[in-house]
Amino acid sequence: MRPAISVWPTGRAWELLYLLTLRDLKLRYQDTALGFLWSLMKPLALGAVLYVALSQFVRIQVEEDYHLVLLTALFPWVWFQTSVLLAAPSFAANAALLKKVPFPRVVLPFSTILNNGVHFLLTIPVLVILLAVAGHYPSATWLLGIPILAAVQLALLMGVILVIASINVFFRDLEHLIEVFLNLLFYISPILYPLEMVPDRWRPVLLINPLTSLMEAWRELFLHNTLPGVDLWPALLFTLGAIMLGGETFRRLEPGFADAL
Repeated sequence: MRPAISVWPTGRAWELLYLLTLRDLKLRYQDTALGFLWSLMKPLALGAVLYVALSQFVRIQVEEDYHLVLLTALFPWVWFQTSVLLAAPSFAANAALLKKVPFPRVVLPFSTILNNGVHFLLTIPVLVILLAVAGHYPSATWLLGIPILAAVQLALLMGVILVIASINVFFRDLEHLIEVFLNLLFYISPILYPLEMVPDRWRPVLLINPLTSLMEAWRELFLHNTLPGVDLWPALLFTLGAIMLGGETFRRLEPGFADAL
């Protein structure tokens, strides 16, 4: 039996992945008037609505500026959510290509993840400005912390999406169920609120969710210049499991893609 790792891109597959990602980046907004600004407007507009609703109406109380507490987790969440939604149908949506052209299939969902990852990284300067206005300035820890957390989130997405996209070829309703699940995941992850606001008896429950430690790590890095530490272990453990499961799921199901599509 081949190990699951054999399904991941090797050799020239990385070149193809790079070219697909670059193509998608060029095509994404080429016919829009605002172009890349749409990538900024989505999290900022969502953040503005949530900020008004939760700080003015619900009156959520935090020690720091709530808009920063919100946005420092919302930006990486948008990368996660958008990647899952767009990559879930990546195999099913490219049926003709999969049937006719031999190429490493994994580059289809992975290029979507990388595309959205690049957009996330390009929105960080906006976050820097918002933080600086409030007196929070980036430090050298960002140079190490951002690559670490981006790599963890990238690996997590790759594993999770390989499972979802592979199963979606045979069960098309899955991509609709994923939308419902992501809405639930949004509220049970510390995005709208910091983990410290959660009652002690419920924190172990939230820590089962790998995004809890990951979103908190992003927030701590951006707000306090704190490098990820041992608190990141739930996300790391789940990421390892997701990579193994994603690789094995794809390896077993990929031979049947052409017949199912």
